[in-house]
Amino acid sequence: MSSEGGADPNPVLPKAQFIEDVGEYLKGRSADDAIAGLNEHYRRYKLEESRLLQRRVYNLSKLPEVKKTLDIVNLLIQKEGGDSEVTVDFELADNVFAKATFQDVHTVNLWLGAGVMVEYPLLEAKGVLEGSLTNCKANLETIKQDLEKIKDYITITEVSIARIYNHDVERRRLEGGSSSRENAGQE
Repeated sequence: MSSEGGADPNPVLPKAQFIEDVGEYLKGRSADDAIAGLNEHYRRYKLEESRLLQRRVYNLSKLPEVKKTLDIVNLLIQKEGGDSEVTVDFELADNVFAKATFQDVHTVNLWLGAGVMVEYPLLEAKGVLEGSLTNCKANLETIKQDLEKIKDYITITEVSIARIYNHDVERRRLEGGSSSRENAGQE
């Protein structure tokens, strides 16, 4: 994937620039200044990569939870209006489960986050959970694309830094070689 086209993962981040002609790029500035600027971009790209990886982990952990809750709501919809009791195990906390037996349930309470719980009719709860599942999957796909773009930016910046560094080493070697030849000719 190249740095051309597409939306930037974070519009505040500068777009990575591959430096074709290092000599032209360095006109009017030192290699150290150019490398310092690219290192700043590199640092920002790495921070964005870290942020995206955190979002990815959050969404990956949320996905099975939403699927499990949707499965339970679907089970309740199937059993709604029936005479039979339903017994389910549900998680109270990590690795702490309880059994519940109920009959003819018409509503469920869903945690929306930030300590907010809302009671929904079963079909409405199913719609909310399906929407959450769709959003979670879409977020994961967007994060995947953004991570690919950021990784490209990081690679392009690393290559650009290396090209400037190598150009500067070669320039210093040539300058050192010409000045030593001039000194040898004066003796």
